[in-house]
Amino acid sequence: MGLFSKSAGSTSKHSTATIIAQGCSFKGDIELSGNIQVDGYIEGRIRTEQTLSISATGRVSGEIFASKVVINGLHEGACHADSIEILEKGKAKGVIYTNDICIERGGCFHGQTYPADKEKVVTINKEEPVKAAEASPDLSKKESGKETAPLTPPTQLKSAEASSTTDKNAAPVKPAASAVTAPVTDTRKQANARK
Repeated sequence: MGLFSKSAGSTSKHSTATIIAQGCSFKGDIELSGNIQVDGYIEGRIRTEQTLSISATGRVSGEIFASKVVINGLHEGACHADSIEILEKGKAKGVIYTNDICIERGGCFHGQTYPADKEKVVTINKEEPVKAAEASPDLSKKESGKETAPLTPPTQLKSAEASSTTDKNAAPVKPAASAVTAPVTDTRKQANARK
């Protein structure tokens, strides 16, 4: 097939992979829908809908979410996958969440394994979820356990403030910490009587 043939420009979903080359390091979170091969170093969270391959020179430190993970280098952290293979030169340290694990002779695993949690394995959300409070205001009141009082219109607040502050020369009195307000009103009357 030549460079300018009809099939030269066509792509297959299995033909592309993101490669972090040997000598290259990356710090941060990666989300992709295709395959990824790590020959260098990644520190952070990796999410892929397909396969993550860590080669013999590759190192990953962080949480992995993938459909399939193949480790021939080193991984430290949590790994959530449908299938995990630790090859002859592979070493994994941490917690693995999967229902299918294979460790070849020479491969090494130090940590704990748990069954896969279907909600965590390979779900890349394209849209932000709607918060429960936005979906139903009544639901958020029930969840918090507190019923809120209805808001007072601003016009009623102004008239209430005006009636409570008729005597501007009276010394301000801070209310007591308890819920009893009777001593506060008695103190104000005593202060007004002295003048």
